[in-house]
Order: sequence, then C-alpha cells, then structure tokens
Amino acid sequence: MQGYFKFLHINENKKIWKSQKGMALLSVLIFAFVLVSIVIAMLVMAQNDTKLSTLQRDSTKAFYLAESGIEETLWKLNNDEITILNDYSFTDSYNYGTETEYYNVELNIVPEADPRRGENDEIKDWVLIESTGVVKGNGEDVTGKRTIEVVAHFTITQRTSVLYEKAILTNHMITFQGKPGATITGGDIHSNYGIDVKGPFTFYGIATTSGVPDDYPNTPYSALNKLDGTDNGDFSGPLNWPAMDIPPVPYDELKQMAIANNTYYPNGFDTNIEGRGHHDFTGVVYVEGDVIFRNDDSLTITDGALIVAKNNPDDPNDTSGTMEFKNGSNLTILRNDPVPEGAYPGPIALAAQGDILLHASSSSINGVVQSGGYYNEEGELLPGGMVDFRNDSVVTGAVVAEEVWMHNNTTINYDGDFMEDFQTVTTIGNERYVKVSWREI
Repeated sequence: MQGYFKFLHINENKKIWKSQKGMALLSVLIFAFVLVSIVIAMLVMAQNDTKLSTLQRDSTKAFYLAESGIEETLWKLNNDEITILNDYSFTDSYNYGTETEYYNVELNIVPEADPRRGENDEIKDWVLIESTGVVKGNGEDVTGKRTIEVVAHFTITQRTSVLYEKAILTNHMITFQGKPGATITGGDIHSNYGIDVKGPFTFYGIATTSGVPDDYPNTPYSALNKLDGTDNGDFSGPLNWPAMDIPPVPYDELKQMAIANNTYYPNGFDTNIEGRGHHDFTGVVYVEGDVIFRNDDSLTITDGALIVAKNNPDDPNDTSGTMEFKNGSNLTILRNDPVPEGAYPGPIALAAQGDILLHASSSSINGVVQSGGYYNEEGELLPGGMVDFRNDSVVTGAVVAEEVWMHNNTTINYDGDFMEDFQTVTTIGNERYVKVSWREI
C-alpha cells in the first residue's frame, strides 16, 4: 500500500513539471537569474566608470595644478621673490595648496655641461623647474598626480621696432568725413583693416589695406578699401599688403625724462584744476590719467612731447589715458632745428594709451601723433584708442592709432626729411626668465 502511494506521489510530481505551471515557474527562475546578472554587471560597470571618471578628473586637475606651479615660479623669479644664487649646487622647493590638492615645486640650476649654456651666460641664467600637482582622494590615496618640467632662460625678450614710414597707420579703420575735407600731403597711408570715405578730401599718395571681408571670397578685398580703384584690388588684402606692426612708444623712458624735467603729473592734468588759460612747457610732459583743455585754454610744448598713460595699463576696463583738447582750445608742439643739446629729439609729439581727441579751434603739431604702442608684462601689444582730428588741426609728421578719424579741414603733412632721422631698426625688451622647453614627465 505504501509503495502504491509513493508511486502516485512521483507521478504527481512528473505531472507538475510537465504542466504549464511548471514551465512558467522555470521560465521565471531563468529570467530572474539573467536579470540579476545584468543588473550586477551594470552596477560593476557603473562603479568602474565612476572610478575612471574620478581618476580622469583628478588627473586633469593635477595637471593644471602642476602648470600653476610653473607659472607661479616664473612670476616669482621675474618679480625677485626668489633669489637665484650663482652656484651649481643651488636648489629650492616649496608647496602651495591644501592637504588634498596642492603642487610641489623643485627649482634647480641647469648643469654646467648642458649644451644650451652660452659662453657669456651666468650660472643663474638657466634654471630647471619641476612642478608636481597632486590630488588626494579618500584618506591618503592619491587619485591624481602629474609632473611638468620646464627649463627657463634669463634673457631679453626683444621686439623690433618698425619705421614711421606712413602718413597714417592704423590697426583698424581710417575714416575721412566732413566738409571741407581733410588733406594729406607727402606720404602714403595704410590700415591693417580698412579705409572708409564719407566726404571730400585731398590725397595724392597710395592707400593700402590688409583687411579681409567677413564673407570673403564672395566679397573682394578691395571692398574694405574705398580708395582702391583698381580692377583687381591691387592695393588691398593681406596677400598684396601684409599687416604692418604698430611701432612701440618708449613710455617708461619718456616718463623718466619727465620726472627729471619736473613735468611729471601722476594724477591727471585738467585745466579746471591746474589753472585756466595758457600753459607753457619745455621738454617731455608725462601725465597719468587724463588730460583736458577747455575753451580758451592753450598749451605750448617746445622741444618735447605730451605723453598720457593709463592709470592701470594692464586693465582692459581702464578708460583713462585720454587726451582731449575741446573746441576753442589750442595746442602747439614746437621743435627747434637743430634740436638743442640734451633736448628730446623725437619723433613723438603726442602719445596716449587711450584716445586723442583734437577738437581744438586750431593746433600745430610737429612730430608723430600716436595712440597705443604699449605692451603688457607678457610682451603683447595692447590696443590703443582713436585719434580724432577736427577744426583746422595740422600735424607735420605722422599719425598712428587703432583708429583714425579726419574731419573738416584737418591736415597731415608727412615730413619725410624729419622721419629719416628715425629710420633705424632698434630692439627693446624686458630682462626676464622665459620658457625654452616644456615636457611632462
């Protein structure tokens, strides 16, 4: 009897497995196993991706920390915050940052046997900067570490001056406007962008431009040069007329001349403050801030120049450094021939790091009128402002600016004989440590 029931029990189980309910249970179990396996795999992949993303992020952060260490060290070297000894055993190091994100800098002298060293180089002239950026994760684990090695050389970063060989030279636009028109005699004009004509004027030279229209080649180069009447645009475009460099103005040298001459004004020059009426100077007058002359005010400078600098030249938002002669004022820059011994020889007559607004009832200027021509600490040319001539202003020399506007009855007499005295190429620059090689190690 027991065997009989056992037989029935086995047969019952077989029926269950062969039934639809049994197959459904098996399918659910298999699906659940596959689903759990996929979820586990996705979680592992997500965890790995998170780790890789974190490592990549921290590695990138460590790289920029290392770069910051290099730039910080160069800044300290060039501002005398680190003193380099003339000793091949010299070493120095420092850390900067937090406990979890920082850079470590090692500073060494380049070995004596290094082939880059010249015969006249001092020991301190070549330094090796090794900067390591470190980012730490949980606990003491380092999740990012990058090292950069730079060799720096103490040298003069040179800039070659260019010649005042144009009656007008601009980086952007030259615009002629108003009646009666402007007059240019004895020289050519050039713009690194374009020339626009909105009124009559007198000009017998060559007008050239280097600008490229926004939709070139659909629009020809000559579209930016209203004085190019050739069929092929022979006097337009960078292929025919490469952009010309803006000459540097020796602002620092001129400032020292003014200080020695007792004509240095660090807080601007406004005739409402300095006194209305006539002002007479000999030599270089250097002003930081703005210069303002009003109706019935006048200025005469003999054998010198008027120089106006910004309060903060490296600040792009600084709007100072403007020279303004309002309607009804008068400006005269005189030069004796020959120039007296010890006097400023030129060529600058007026220079400003901002705008030059000559709206005087009349002015007579002998020398170069220039806006701009100054550099930041990296040696990059910073943009100047505009030179705006009106009301019978006469310049015997040349005009250089970011932009030039010539209005009614203004004149530029390009003085080739005077400019020949300055037709030499000179180099100026700053003594500083500069990168000569870079590599990641």
